[in-house]
Amino acid sequence: MSLQAVAGSRERNRELLLLSGAVAFAALGWFALRAADFAFPASTGRILTQFALSGLAAHVALRVIAPRARPETLAMSAFLTAVGMVFVLRLAPAVAGDQANWASAGAIAFTGGAWAGVRYPVLKRYTYTAGVAAIGVLFITGVFGTTINGARLWLQVAGQTIQTTELIKVFVILFLAGYLADAASVLASPTLSLGGRTYSGAAYIVPLGGILLAAIGSLALLRDLGSIAIILLLAVSALYVATGRARFVAGGMALLAATGLIGYFAFGHVQTRVDMWLDPGADPGGSGYQAMQATYAIQAGGITGEGPGLGQPDLVPAAATDYVYTAIAEELGLAGAAGVALLYVVFLYAGLRIAAEATDTYGRLLAATIALLIAVQAAVIIAGNLRVIPTTGITLPFVSYGGSSLVVNLGLAGLLAGISHASRAGLRAPRA
Repeated sequence: MSLQAVAGSRERNRELLLLSGAVAFAALGWFALRAADFAFPASTGRILTQFALSGLAAHVALRVIAPRARPETLAMSAFLTAVGMVFVLRLAPAVAGDQANWASAGAIAFTGGAWAGVRYPVLKRYTYTAGVAAIGVLFITGVFGTTINGARLWLQVAGQTIQTTELIKVFVILFLAGYLADAASVLASPTLSLGGRTYSGAAYIVPLGGILLAAIGSLALLRDLGSIAIILLLAVSALYVATGRARFVAGGMALLAATGLIGYFAFGHVQTRVDMWLDPGADPGGSGYQAMQATYAIQAGGITGEGPGLGQPDLVPAAATDYVYTAIAEELGLAGAAGVALLYVVFLYAGLRIAAEATDTYGRLLAATIALLIAVQAAVIIAGNLRVIPTTGITLPFVSYGGSSLVVNLGLAGLLAGISHASRAGLRAPRA
């Protein structure tokens, strides 16, 4: 047996051990809910078995496709998905079976992402295609989409509701990584010398700014300021990783603040969210009800929580989607909520390690932007649940109920695993 095969086997064995922890959490959550006399749906056994088999299938696929990949990527994704399965079962038992089906679809997406990640240099060919695709999907959503809670973000496809902004994030990641891989060195330098003359490198920000502003403008028309915040924060983070220049961070933060200010005066639902963030007590039985109930739930959880099935997180509207972190804090307490946040920190750490191990600039930026997207999105929704910032209406990655988010995020996690294998195994895929 070769040294690479032995190393790959060790990685996968560690991953299998970590995956057993995710399955154990799901099983313990089920036992705890049963002890609390929680009314389970009839298919609960099938749901948990399906989740475990989906995780095992993704693990087996990695043994074949990307045996040298770091183990944390799949393990942390599966653990967070296990947390989501338990709390969807707790908060929305009628759709827990759907979430299990989406987890299985996510395992397939993870496998496909790993396959693409092993060949990641090929993706660089589609840098501008991805940017144009993001705008195209937004246009289609604007024309044919469905409006829910004030935002037009969903398409009906084959009887399923798909949140297209999740796909747009994938296209933005591919565009950012590809463009910055080519332009980062110029953007990092204040001036560019050519033919004895000095030029500013600022012009190279124009294509990036054009795609981002077009995406932001389209999202603004669809009234999705949450996705605007995520894309801007991701772009700023990617620019800083690529160039190390703090002025891009300052400019991005100024643009984010300006966008938020415009959104506040332009859209009534944004103004309501901000007002209720500042003073939910002004309308405790109406628009401030959700924020106040979330605050009470977190306070009730204390350090160790009320216990699975023993709290009242279902009093918080949209607890299974927008406010699932509040439910975790109530029933698992500060300890459990901090543990979930640490899982995202581990995922970010693993993603940045994969970026550091990549052998080329594109691989480094692609891995870094994937890890940063998951971390930024988690930070934004956790901060919104804790009333540090206004709520945005986006989902907690891997945890919140919703098929589009779960499948796309698992696909991105698979892409990260594939990049890790390609870098550690010293593979050289065809260049763009």
